[in-house]
Amino acid sequence: MAPLVVSLDATSAPQADGAAATAGHRDAAASDDFKQWVCVICGWVYDEAAGVPEEGLAPGTRWADVPADWRCPLCDVGKDDFALVEF
Repeated sequence: MAPLVVSLDATSAPQADGAAATAGHRDAAASDDFKQWVCVICGWVYDEAAGVPEEGLAPGTRWADVPADWRCPLCDVGKDDFALVEF
C-alpha cells in the first residue's frame, strides 16, 4: 500500500526576486533532505533527521528502515497510520 502524502503547500503572495531564488534553492535541496512522517491519529511526528534514540532509532534513520512492528510512542498505532509530510 502506498503511503498517504500530506501536502501543506499553500498559495501565497508573490515573493521578491531574492526570496524566490532562495525558495528555489531550498526546493532543489529538499529532495535530498530527511523527511518527516506524522501520525494521522494523534499528530506525533517522526523526523528522520532526529530519529527516536530512546526507542532505538538513531538520528538519520530513514522511515523505510524503521522496523515494521514499530509503534507510535504517543498513541501506540503502527506505521500504516503515518503519513509523509510535504511542504
